[in-house]
Amino acid sequence: MEHNPSRFLEEQVDGKALVLIVDDDPSHCKMMELMARKLGLKTHSVPSCGEALDALNMFSFDAILMDCRMPEVDGCACAKLIRQRGGVYSDIPIIAVTADIFDERPQRCLDAGMNDVLSKPFILSQMQEKLRRWLQVKI
Repeated sequence: MEHNPSRFLEEQVDGKALVLIVDDDPSHCKMMELMARKLGLKTHSVPSCGEALDALNMFSFDAILMDCRMPEVDGCACAKLIRQRGGVYSDIPIIAVTADIFDERPQRCLDAGMNDVLSKPFILSQMQEKLRRWLQVKI
């Protein structure tokens, strides 16, 4: 996942919503990128919470799709770190992406400050419904 600031600055000025995808699995990132682009959204993907925090310092995202199970810092802990920053970070929609829907993980995600949960596996219309609910633009 190559970092090219000028490309993302260009994406932000074209009026499309910019979604941060946080997932340590490159194939999951690629799938979510393709789906989001089909919805007319721009994306930036990172593999870790640390890189997500760095990206949030550099760019203004409209929403975050956050994998719950990641090494080092999981999605719930990362959401808490984002919310603790306050300001605009307290309002950015964070959607948990998880396959663990039969345990307490969805509620843990919401308790950590995430706004919604998208259950894996999901199809384009499910992603669209979640993003439409939280984004201020039509998709």
